[in-house]
Amino acid sequence: MEPRRTESRVAVLTAATAVARDTFVYRLQLDGPLPFSAGQFVNLAVPNATPRGERSYSVWSSPADPTVLELCVKLFAGGAASEYLRAAKVGDTMNVRGPFGVFTLRPDHDPVIFVATATGLAPFRSMLEVAVTTKDPRRFELYFGVRDEGDLFALDDLERYARVLPAFRYRVCLSRPSAAWTGYTGRVTHALAQDFPAPSEHFYLCGNGAMIEETRDLLKGRGLERKHIHVEKYY
Repeated sequence: MEPRRTESRVAVLTAATAVARDTFVYRLQLDGPLPFSAGQFVNLAVPNATPRGERSYSVWSSPADPTVLELCVKLFAGGAASEYLRAAKVGDTMNVRGPFGVFTLRPDHDPVIFVATATGLAPFRSMLEVAVTTKDPRRFELYFGVRDEGDLFALDDLERYARVLPAFRYRVCLSRPSAAWTGYTGRVTHALAQDFPAPSEHFYLCGNGAMIEETRDLLKGRGLERKHIHVEKYY
C-alpha cells in the first residue's frame, strides 16, 4: 500500500452513541476529506493530555466517505481522553490528524481470520464494510471477545455481514458471562485453539496486548509463519 499523506482536520462532533457499557461511537464531520484505508487510525487532539497531547483511535467507519470519521472508544474513569470525550457535546469542535498505520488488509484472496477484543473490533468493521461494498469473495472469520454481555456491541453489524458476505462467520467469546449466556464461554485464544489445530490463514489481531501475545504464541507454536500474523496492539 502506498503511504498516504498525513493531514490535519477540524471536526465537528455530530453524534455520540452509546453502544455498550462505557463504549461509544463518536461521529465526526470533517472540514475537508481525510482519505484513509480501512484498518488505519487517526490521532485525536486531547487538551491537557500527557505525556503527549494526542490519542490514537482506529477508524470504525468505512473509507467510502472521507469527510466523515467514526471512532469506537471505550471510556475509562480518569483517563484524559476518556474524560474529554465523556464531556463532549454534539456541536463541539475537535482536531484530528492522520491517517497512520499499515494494519490494512492484504490485497489477495487468502482466507482471513480477525481476532478482536473490545474496541479492537474497530479496524475489522471498517475492513468488512469495504468487503461488503466490493463483494469480496474470500473467506472471513471473526473472533470477538469481551468480558460479559454488558460489553457486547455491533452484533447487528456482524449479523448483516453474515447475511451479505458469502463466506463470513463469527464467534462471540465471553470470558465471564452471566448464567443466562448460551454462547461460547472462554477467551478468544481458547476458541482459536479448538478451531485451528493447523492454521494456514492470515490472522489479524487487534486489542489488548495480553491477548495478542497469547494468540501469537499459540499460532507460532502450531507452525504458522510469522508473515501470516498481523498485529495492532491497543494497550
